[in-house]
Amino acid sequence: MLNKLKILKEIKKHKAKKIFLQIPEGLKTKALDLVGFLEKNGLTVYLSAETCYGACDLRNREAEVLGCDLILHLGHSDMGIKTNIPVVYYEVRINYNPVPVLKKYTDLLKPYEKISLLTTVQFLSALEKAKELLEKQGKTILMKKPNKAKYPGQVLGCDYSAAVENADCFLFIGSGEFHPLGLAERTEKPVFFLDVEKGVIKRMENRLYRIKFAGIEKCKEMKRFGILVSVKPGQFNPNLAERIKKALESKGKRAWVLVFDEITPEKIMGLGLECLVNCACPRITEDVGLFKKPVLGPEDVKKL
Repeated sequence: MLNKLKILKEIKKHKAKKIFLQIPEGLKTKALDLVGFLEKNGLTVYLSAETCYGACDLRNREAEVLGCDLILHLGHSDMGIKTNIPVVYYEVRINYNPVPVLKKYTDLLKPYEKISLLTTVQFLSALEKAKELLEKQGKTILMKKPNKAKYPGQVLGCDYSAAVENADCFLFIGSGEFHPLGLAERTEKPVFFLDVEKGVIKRMENRLYRIKFAGIEKCKEMKRFGILVSVKPGQFNPNLAERIKKALESKGKRAWVLVFDEITPEKIMGLGLECLVNCACPRITEDVGLFKKPVLGPEDVKKL
């Protein structure tokens, strides 16, 4: 999965000597072996022990403090974040063939002529295989370049712009429900999830709609709002938080801007807040149950 020689070659292009390594949870079993290989090749390597949520979560400040001259970021694609230190993005790809599953579920997709194909960076090769089969079945396959993500058909938790609006339905190929559920929240059209781990296709329902609607209704009566801001480079949006604060205050609410690296329920205990507005990663809004209070998105504030 990790081509260590290829990684070393990319590092040498930058003539780097001191490396700051970020690696996601799913690859951490490979981390120490990779560090050992790089050190044997004359490099100093600092391994970040912090959770790595994506390309939005570059640990550039730590790398600068340690005097590193390169960040090696594994598992995610470049989303255009500018840093003082060069970043090498090593994308991890999984060779998966969706054709057998698609053939098994031909009837499920039969009513839809135009299908927008979507995935994460790990399963991009699966899109071409799916496209070839579905076009043979007479489908029109739609794929477009997203705003933040790098490749046609690629989605991020904060970027679903690769979804083609005039499609009849959306087909997400990948692992885990987070991304297809996020897409289902943003459209009234059918969203299908080809689960590469279970080998099934199922239609996703917007399970969070009623929870979110109920939360908005509750917050109309509430007075004490916490506005969540993350300092992670790809999530940092203090200007949005300030606009939300003014909007809430214009509605007679009290609002405080809270700044975090990692946002957890424990960090806001004791503040006496009644409602939260998330100006960081969209995943937080979907983790509403953990906070035991309504968590709104910025777009929800105008509905109060």
